[in-house]
Amino acid sequence: MKKIILLITFLLLTVSQTILAAENSDQKTETELKTEKITLTEMQRRLQNIQGDILYLKLNEDEALVYNDTSDNRSLRKQIILAAPESEMLRFYTNNKKTFQQMSKMLHDYESNNTSFGGYKIITDTDLPQKLDNNIQVYRFWFMKLAQEKHETRFPIGIGIGIGGHHHGPWIGIGW
Repeated sequence: MKKIILLITFLLLTVSQTILAAENSDQKTETELKTEKITLTEMQRRLQNIQGDILYLKLNEDEALVYNDTSDNRSLRKQIILAAPESEMLRFYTNNKKTFQQMSKMLHDYESNNTSFGGYKIITDTDLPQKLDNNIQVYRFWFMKLAQEKHETRFPIGIGIGIGGHHHGPWIGIGW
């Protein structure tokens, strides 16, 4: 009887673990960071022609990364910040005001709270919007991940051992 109960318990645990693992993998794919690498000339063309919830991250002088649907997804915005290179000033561009407001608010909150991302802190600022043809505004802002100083707490401990005695016979002591 005990063996049957143990077997049933083992089977229930195995099935529940399999179901939980499948649910977790489904959640990860929903918030997985999807990027597209494009050139800066392509980014400029898209900013003029394509409206929507699109965020562009300028990596260097020739390439940028494209992120979609970031204004309502805080988890995705945080992943973008975590995946960004460290110790470089990175620029964001978007023609969607809501995307700009949400991302810049998040960056400013991280800066004012001194939030640490794996030993890095955030500094950020916004630039004036740039007017393009057809009255399209491009919102621009930048951020940088800087290494934080590591505060080490050390307590100096000295250990001394004394052997001997004065009036009370032999003595061994450990002092701090």
